[in-house]
Amino acid sequence: MIILPPDLARTWEEKSIQAGARIKDLMRQAIAGALPQLTPFLPSPSVALILVGPGHNGDDAVLLALELKDLGWSVEYLLSRPVGRRLHPDSRIKPKLWKKAIVWPAKPSRFLQAQGPRLVIDGLLGLGSIPPPRPAEGAILTWVAQEKRATDLYVAIDLPSGLHPATGAIPGPVFPADLTLALGSVKTGCLRDSALPVVGQLRGVPIDFGTPSPKLSADLFLPQEAWKIIRSRSASLHKHSAGTVHLWAGSTQYPGVANLSSSGALRSGAGFVRLFTDRTVSTPLSPHLPELLLAPIKLGSFPNPEIFLHRASAALVGPGLPPSTSLKNFLSQLLPIAKIPLVLDAGALEIIAAHPALLATATCPLLLTPHAGELARLLGHPITDRAEAAQEWLRKFPSTLLIAKGAHTLIATSSHPFSFNGSGGPAQATAGMGDLLAGLLTGLLASGYPPYDAARLAVSWHGLASDQLAQSGGPTVLASDAAHQLSTSWRSLIHRAK
Repeated sequence: MIILPPDLARTWEEKSIQAGARIKDLMRQAIAGALPQLTPFLPSPSVALILVGPGHNGDDAVLLALELKDLGWSVEYLLSRPVGRRLHPDSRIKPKLWKKAIVWPAKPSRFLQAQGPRLVIDGLLGLGSIPPPRPAEGAILTWVAQEKRATDLYVAIDLPSGLHPATGAIPGPVFPADLTLALGSVKTGCLRDSALPVVGQLRGVPIDFGTPSPKLSADLFLPQEAWKIIRSRSASLHKHSAGTVHLWAGSTQYPGVANLSSSGALRSGAGFVRLFTDRTVSTPLSPHLPELLLAPIKLGSFPNPEIFLHRASAALVGPGLPPSTSLKNFLSQLLPIAKIPLVLDAGALEIIAAHPALLATATCPLLLTPHAGELARLLGHPITDRAEAAQEWLRKFPSTLLIAKGAHTLIATSSHPFSFNGSGGPAQATAGMGDLLAGLLTGLLASGYPPYDAARLAVSWHGLASDQLAQSGGPTVLASDAAHQLSTSWRSLIHRAK
């Protein structure tokens, strides 16, 4: 799903209408797509408050309210301005609805008196509004933020009111969304790291405008788009042709990491997965992963680089490995001779941060998987936005590919548009998730996926597995549970999961 600055997003919609598209049809399409994205987040039906501004963003919110009423929600409408002669583009919205609505500064009594989780839908301001909000809308935003309870669900339509749609700046009152449903395109301001606290989880709702989209400069990769890059598995495929993963992972300090990284690689579709680690890690691991091949190394030493690369299709170095002289010596010998894709994670990233010149010795595809703290150490200074940090990194090391982990994980490379991930959420904020992802990514590389496709697919698949588990659990998803969910999530990706 395309990411656009607000001016291009408006132009795209205007061209669609000029070409014959009807506003009500576009709205219906948007709400039909938004509802399945919203439903997994909804608590049991209670009171829903719909914040309605003067524009089409408010019209979208009212149309969504019809669907919520069918799901059993008691709906109240709060208008920022008197309705006047307002007509909704959709004929299903009758004039009597506006007569029953509350106009600010009056306050919604059912919402205030409701017990248990409540729902608030933000339709105050759309992408045409540049903050700070006008007095009425600003007052509503201030009030509704103060009223928010920990169990409430606050949902923004397209983008949170009060957030600058282009820059992500917040110069005044803002809607504190837990979930933002981006309609048609994702507005650039929603993807700034500084906007995360008010955007919440971001979900994309594609709309067919019937006209070509502007030129793609970045995208939000949705799980329902993954089928476009998934490769079929030939009927003649066998374990020797399905790819071989080699990984050096795990230590006495982090023994479980070897299990998780290996599990990700085994679930990826690779034919063989061989773990290089010392016996204190491999011996207890073997009964739990009988499919895993083991290559023991002496405690405190490192694998022979040539043996590590022999017959491997892709390799992973670093999960669960503390920075050490052994790890530095291994990378200094490995990088100049490797021809297969290499994934560097955790301890390997710390070595690269301390010795960035090592990267200049590599001629193979290099994929780095830093979280925000590791990315800051790679750059040698604090970062405020991962996209800006990724651009800085790629200017220095244009041949590498970054998987900048975090909310809507960023895939950044010099040869493709930046791609943000449209799955996953805060349930993934638990130990081991990155190790599972690193193994899954390496397995896809070994299976023959190009680095950019492998990275996008791995992150989307990993996030979707967590989303599916989070619907029936929480507040976190264990990485080991996500490993078992990967097979089910794969079927969802093939069938264009929503």
